[in-house]
Amino acid sequence: PHKQTAHKAVVSTQSTGDRNIFMTCSTDCTVRLWDINVTKNQKTVIKMKGSNGKKISPTHSVFNKDSSMIAVVTIDGALSLYPSKGPFVRARKVNKSAHTNGSETSCLKFSADGNRLLSRGGDDTMKLWDVRNLTKPVNTANNLENVFIGTDCWFSPDEKVVMTGTSAKRGSGDIVFFDTETFTEIYRFSVGESSVSKILWHPKLNQIVVGCSNGIVKMYYSPTLSSRGALLCTAKARRRQAKNDEIPTGLSQQILNPYSLPMFRENRFLYAKRRKDKARRDTVQSAAPDKPAYGLDAHKTKGCSMSAFVSKQLALDVHGPPAEEEDPREVLLKYADVCEKKPYWIAPAYGPETKTKFQEVNEETLSEEPVMKKPMYFYQK
Repeated sequence: PHKQTAHKAVVSTQSTGDRNIFMTCSTDCTVRLWDINVTKNQKTVIKMKGSNGKKISPTHSVFNKDSSMIAVVTIDGALSLYPSKGPFVRARKVNKSAHTNGSETSCLKFSADGNRLLSRGGDDTMKLWDVRNLTKPVNTANNLENVFIGTDCWFSPDEKVVMTGTSAKRGSGDIVFFDTETFTEIYRFSVGESSVSKILWHPKLNQIVVGCSNGIVKMYYSPTLSSRGALLCTAKARRRQAKNDEIPTGLSQQILNPYSLPMFRENRFLYAKRRKDKARRDTVQSAAPDKPAYGLDAHKTKGCSMSAFVSKQLALDVHGPPAEEEDPREVLLKYADVCEKKPYWIAPAYGPETKTKFQEVNEETLSEEPVMKKPMYFYQK
């Protein structure tokens, strides 16, 4: 990126005009206009000065809807209007006592036609101005506590209602609605144990988005007047609760002792999802197949290797499956006659005159006990 001259202090606000121009104001006592097509420097610098001619910090600045006018409010409470195309040496219209000197005005908002301007002051007031005559406000609302420099004010989509939020160091913040013509309070509701920082009344969705000081964003809607937005979430059917997914009433009284004996150990409560995952990991409940015998864990499996499986299948194809209750002695003796007539394999080993002799089996041989071997003793020399 190109090196450019910019603000020398904290940038407090920024406002977007048309697609190529945007504006920032800072505590370095300047308001700057920027063109996204010019990367070397800002387009215009407006140096803010107070009634005594010295530099003064702006607290908020905003464009009107057609970006033809700029409104700037400073720390001394002065409200100034500038044409967006200049000149910026002196403001076209100024009210030096729009808000209390030393209070930070947190928000400025133009109406759609650009003839009305709404200001939210740090002096606990909200004022409606006619930009054609800035000598005094059209309407004023008092006793609106404001301790944050970001508290917003807003016009309704039809501009018949204006709203703002209240912020306090302790307690809850409120959203307050006023009639635009008379500035009488229409409705007020609390947002909970936090203050209101930012608000937005969306013109198409007809829903209000509120940013709270505790970091929570809340959205308020009407089931009949709003469209899309939050209604897309509320229209969805509630997720069906699994069986026995509720926390039992006696869960708080359960004693967890993982090192106790199994006979004294209580079964811990598990939600349906955790019970399902636990059953899935159990090979018996899930009927998981045996793992293949590959790698270092091959000896842990119940199956066999691929080569052993192929050899077994070939043996079964050639010789057929073995009998379940077959005596191995009878299997060998049925080849005795074949060996006597055709001693092709036996004769070379034992000679032509050798005859095979098998032990005669009778009742005496079956009743004889096997000879026990004598134990061997080792003596040290």
